[in-house]
Amino acid sequence: YTASGAQAGNLTVAYYGVWDRWGTNGGKGLAMANWSDIDGTITLNVTFNDTVDQAETSDSSVQASASGNTATFVFASTANNPLTLGIHLNHGTSIDDLQITGYSYSVA
Repeated sequence: YTASGAQAGNLTVAYYGVWDRWGTNGGKGLAMANWSDIDGTITLNVTFNDTVDQAETSDSSVQASASGNTATFVFASTANNPLTLGIHLNHGTSIDDLQITGYSYSVA
């Protein structure tokens, strides 16, 4: 059995770069989450090298939020896979410099 909060299966996050630019005021970065052998509710935390103003996904059933330089996504393992992640910067820094610095996930 898997203890609550323990990692199960496999989940990876890849950053693909700039999805959209908003003039000189940031833009949106594109990342993808992909998982296998996971059954349950996934909580994915992705950290970046800049403050995240908003997080979104391609699946409306996903709860996406942003706090500081972390974007959090909570979703069922039955959600669209791979899952498109949009990371918004709209506080005047360059979207070209955005990078993922790490990620972690748990399954409940």
